[in-house]
Parts: sequence; structure tokens; C-alpha cells
Amino acid sequence: LTWAQFLSFFVLLCHQAEFRVVGPDRPLLATVGQDMVLPCHLSPRRDARSLEIRWIRYQVSEMVHLYRNGSDQYWKRMEKYAGRTELGRDGLSSGILDLRISGVRPSDDGQYVCTVQDGTFYGEAQVELEVAAPFFHDAHPWMASLGVFLVFSLASAVLIAYLCHR
Repeated sequence: LTWAQFLSFFVLLCHQAEFRVVGPDRPLLATVGQDMVLPCHLSPRRDARSLEIRWIRYQVSEMVHLYRNGSDQYWKRMEKYAGRTELGRDGLSSGILDLRISGVRPSDDGQYVCTVQDGTFYGEAQVELEVAAPFFHDAHPWMASLGVFLVFSLASAVLIAYLCHR
């Protein structure tokens, strides 16, 4: 290696070590309909207002939210996230990159990636979101009717058996 190549390599290594992108170490649990915050931050903490921050779906490469040049780029995200995502602006100056998803849907279940780009530096962190339906959320009306009928039938049979026994 020449001295110039070594110096360039050293500068590149030092530049990449400026910060890491950090997410939670375990899956997040959400219920259908609730609002959920996907946490992500820079370590060490630093001002992220001038960085490019992307939240994407891991497997299908869907753009969930894009923040670039100091503003949200709403027209770049997938339609199903329109009006449902918000990057926490209060924390950007201290490296907090949390994404809020309003009205969580079953289709929101899965892995998300928070990516940060600053010139030539790129870092990412993965966030796993597990979405559970509330009890009987997926029940059809006929299932509820059948349940009521069975409970009523059982109660009637017990009452008749009791009256016959007396």
C-alpha cells in the first residue's frame, strides 16, 4: 500500500466508526388498532436532523417512511402507510430515530429496518414487530351466534335437568 492509500483507508475506517444505528434486542408486541413506536437511535447520540433516515420493511423492501434534507418525503412511501407513520421530531437532535405507526394492522407484522445514511456512511438496525389480534377479533358473526346458542342451550339443559331431578 502506498502512503496515500493507507491514509485514505484510515480516514474511511474512522469515518465509518462515527456512530452505530441501534434497535431493540427483542421483538415488540402490538395489538391490532393500537399505536406503536418502533425504537431506534444512534450511538453515540448525535444530531440526526441532517441525515437521511429510512424505515423499510425487511423482506419486501417497502418504504415505510423517508426523512431526507430535513423533511419527511411522504410521496415516497407505500400507500398502506399513508397518514399512519411519523418520525419523532423531538428526538432527532439527540439521535433518536423512533417511528410511530398509528392504527397497527395485521399486515404490519414483520421485520423493519431503520437505515441511516450520512454521505458515505451507512448503518442499519432491525426491529421485529409482532402484531396480535385482540380476542375474537377475527370472529365472524355466525361464530358469535353459535357461541351464544351453545351457551344458552347448555344453560337450558342444566336448568331442565335440575327441575326434573327435583
